[in-house]
Amino acid sequence: MNNTFQVQVVRRGIITLPKELRDHNNIEEGDMMTLIDIGDGVVIMSPRRSRVDEIANKLAREWQDSGETLESMLTTLREVRAEYETKKS
Repeated sequence: MNNTFQVQVVRRGIITLPKELRDHNNIEEGDMMTLIDIGDGVVIMSPRRSRVDEIANKLAREWQDSGETLESMLTTLREVRAEYETKKS
C-alpha cells in the first residue's frame, strides 16, 4: 500500500480519503478522526476499533455451544481458588 496520499480540500473543508487508505484501515462512513495541529501541519489519526464486543460475543457463543454457563464457570473458579489457598497454606 502507498504510504503517502494527496487529497483536495473542497467546499466547506470536506476531504475524501482515498479508497485504498479507507479499505486498508477499515475506515467507514461516520468514523471519527482525530486531527492534531503540529504547527507546521496537521496529523490525522484514526483510532483502531475495539474488538472487545466481537470477541466477547464469540466467546459467549462458544461457551453456549459447549454447554458452559456463567454459573458453572464461577463454580470452577471458586474451586480453583480454594485449591490454590489450600496449597498456599
